[in-house]
Amino acid sequence: MLQRLCEQLEYYELLNKADECTDSCLRLAYCVAFGASAFYSSIGRLKKPFNPVLGETFEYLPVDGAFRFISEQVSHHPPISAGYGENSHFQWYGDTDVKTSFWGKSMEMKAPGTSHIILKKHGDHITYKRPTISIQNIIIGTMYIDYYGDMPYTNHTTKETANLEFKQRSWTGKGAYEMEGWVKDKDGKIRYKLIGRWDSHLKAINEDTKEEITLWTPHPKGDKFEEQYSFMEFTKQLNYLHAELLPYLPPTDSRLRPDQRALEFGQRELAADEKHRIEEKQRARRREMKEANQVHVPRWFEEVTDELTGEKIYKYKGGYFEYRQARNFSDSLNIFS
Repeated sequence: MLQRLCEQLEYYELLNKADECTDSCLRLAYCVAFGASAFYSSIGRLKKPFNPVLGETFEYLPVDGAFRFISEQVSHHPPISAGYGENSHFQWYGDTDVKTSFWGKSMEMKAPGTSHIILKKHGDHITYKRPTISIQNIIIGTMYIDYYGDMPYTNHTTKETANLEFKQRSWTGKGAYEMEGWVKDKDGKIRYKLIGRWDSHLKAINEDTKEEITLWTPHPKGDKFEEQYSFMEFTKQLNYLHAELLPYLPPTDSRLRPDQRALEFGQRELAADEKHRIEEKQRARRREMKEANQVHVPRWFEEVTDELTGEKIYKYKGGYFEYRQARNFSDSLNIFS
């Protein structure tokens, strides 16, 4: 899940473009495209991911310096991963908190939390919420994932708003992947209409000039996409562990999980044994802390009340990238060994 959170930044270039736009409504349109782009990677992804251990972390620092990212498992009940990413154009932060409802042959997940985008050049602070996630045909038929409902955006700096509505797929397949919406200026006038599909594209149509702008199209799926768990090329590289990286990774990084590594090499029995051992280790730590009247405190994020929304959020405290550069991990949690 920590890596899954990083996947939301695969199309970070959209935020770079947004930061360079002089038209504030078009900036917001690119941010809408960024938020919607995160759902493309879920196509065909129906296997349950690893649940992170409390205190587990994941970092992403590509050699090209595209952006840097850190996530941490900040809560066990409910399970919540918090993430933060940035480059010279933007800051992004959000979490994976969801409320799940099971309906027998289907499941729905609603994300009550808010994601944040800060565009550095213009000082825009944008918030948005995710639509409802639906997993259909759990018992009988071909299982698939769908999204439906509104995805609202607010630019708290310019007072402009946007909304992207995801159409719910019918049992005949009608409405599959479709989405449409708008971007309004601070006076409530529609400046751009939005239309597209979350499996192929999103376009903005200027209401005054009727000019069409293609905001987003997905990256190629790559070879053997279906055979490799429907992972995109970006996703496949997230778990790659090379020798040069090892000295910089704290022992809490998810790529150091022995159960995950064993499963990757096809050692299923070892993976199951290691998973059980790590989970038992986590339970023992939780019992010890309870007996000592202690509570777990996240290392890199803190729970605060957001000034814009009034919601409880996990905000990055800073310091991780300096910490890993110093390579002194003596005070890091021992959660895997």
